[in-house]
Amino acid sequence: MPLRNRVTPFGEIVAVTARGTLMGNRGILHDAERRIVRDSQVKRWITCRLEFRGRHREVMRPGSYTELFFLDEATALAAGHRPCAECRHADYRTFQAIWRSAVDGDASADSIDALLHLERR
Repeated sequence: MPLRNRVTPFGEIVAVTARGTLMGNRGILHDAERRIVRDSQVKRWITCRLEFRGRHREVMRPGSYTELFFLDEATALAAGHRPCAECRHADYRTFQAIWRSAVDGDASADSIDALLHLERR
């Protein structure tokens, strides 16, 4: 039985067997039994590489953020996530440049996340 940690383009968290090409984060969404109990905890919704600098995570470890998975970049963006500024730095910089041309104003992570959060709700 797959975990409920795959995200649809509509931002819903579902249980499907499809593997993701990106991992994301919305804070701690699961309980000790690895059940999703909320759809988000933070405004900073990011998408990360599946592998980065040899880091390994236990999926849905108690007390740690919930690893979410996306089929592809289009799904992650449609769901309201943006590229991680650390593990996907080049993608983040490209996203920032596009953001600046589309939204007149600040393109800091905090500003981007605040506006994306309003749009999600």
